[in-house]
Amino acid sequence: MQSRKAVHNYAAWLEVAQEDLKAAKGLLKLGLFSSVTFHSQQAAEKSLKAYLIFNEQQILRTHDLLLLLELCLKIDKSFEKIFSAANYLNPFSTKFRYPAEYDIPDLSDAKLAIKHAYKI
Repeated sequence: MQSRKAVHNYAAWLEVAQEDLKAAKGLLKLGLFSSVTFHSQQAAEKSLKAYLIFNEQQILRTHDLLLLLELCLKIDKSFEKIFSAANYLNPFSTKFRYPAEYDIPDLSDAKLAIKHAYKI
């Protein structure tokens, strides 16, 4: 169990998640699509962690949205409805760090990433 201070810190996590969403939207206008997908994933990750903190759960040092979603599902089964969004965003925490291995995302990939981040 986390300290009471950490429990009340969920709002800070949500605030930073909102900043990531704003960054993603701004970067979309600049055509920086890999950065858009990264910030979208980060917004989703921080949102899920905020939910866990709010529910007095320990958060893991992980970028794995599916693992975080699994923890959220133990609290509320309705999180099942965001599985596809989490699954889409999950690879973007690391996917484009080595661009030779992957195609750079395009405009539609970036827009879909933002849409899924909002869903989460």
